[in-house]
Amino acid sequence: MKQSLLRVHVENDSAIGPLFAVTADMLAAAEERHPSVKGRWTPTFGSDCAGFEQNIAEADALFGWRFPKERIAAIAPKLSWIQLTGAGVDHLLPLYWLPPHIDLANAKGAHKPKIGEALLMAILMLNNYIPALVHHQRRHEWHQLFATGIAGKTLLVVGLGEAGGAAARMAKRFGMTVIATARRKTADPTADAVYPPARLRDLLPQADIVLVTVPLTHETRGLIGAREISLMKQGAGLINLARHGIVDDAALVAALEAQRLSGCVYDLESPDDRPVDPRMWTCRNLILLPHSLSNDPARFMANVLDIFFRNLENRLEGRPLENLVNSGLGY
Repeated sequence: MKQSLLRVHVENDSAIGPLFAVTADMLAAAEERHPSVKGRWTPTFGSDCAGFEQNIAEADALFGWRFPKERIAAIAPKLSWIQLTGAGVDHLLPLYWLPPHIDLANAKGAHKPKIGEALLMAILMLNNYIPALVHHQRRHEWHQLFATGIAGKTLLVVGLGEAGGAAARMAKRFGMTVIATARRKTADPTADAVYPPARLRDLLPQADIVLVTVPLTHETRGLIGAREISLMKQGAGLINLARHGIVDDAALVAALEAQRLSGCVYDLESPDDRPVDPRMWTCRNLILLPHSLSNDPARFMANVLDIFFRNLENRLEGRPLENLVNSGLGY
């Protein structure tokens, strides 16, 4: 059903940093790229949930990241759409609080094209033993390591979504063979072969580098544990772009310290929110990145706003939203 005027509440969260803040000027600039919505919506602004109940009471849509989810049904009687400013949904799981009449959409795809470049960097780091070289440098050791090129080697993408697909495209350009797992059947030409998630253990022994990009859900928590790591090639590398909790910390540390794996590049959210095994900070051949691998400060929020405005137009015209979250799957 078409709507003539949409009231949108924009809720910022200072805890996640200025890169993710939405300002009136940013909205105005993005609106210029989407002129069809001009005059058809009106925003309100809030931060850190101060005055949230008053702002959300009359809102048709919410644009933000964190909010008092348990009270949404009671305090937002007109709300029919929540647009997240990021791709992850795990901070809102389980979605028992989400009424059936409210659509939840994320910002999947906003990290392109930076995410592909960043993951190629991680692939090249592992192939060239950069984590191991950093380990030797810390120990004041001059220790040469030599690597062959990545052409002809195999990348396994665990979760062929937006990020995994971007990495696969980069890897293919450099001559790698790409195999992947995906819940949904896909004709994605970036992978040489795509398999259902149940085949993961069959695929791990084939890969020189394993890239984990699946969302964190009740099904994927602990997906890469001691058993899965033991199935990887001796000397294989691991990239974890997924949320903390999918790869078993203790099993990863054990494999790296035993030099079962050659190295790991691990994109880690704030340890204040999700504490990690303290041994990870000093573990050999492990590069920890402070959840910055995929974010382009010049483009990320502009991409998020383009997703928001496309969905705003979709809502106004009565069309389905893009990037809808499946409440049953949790992503």
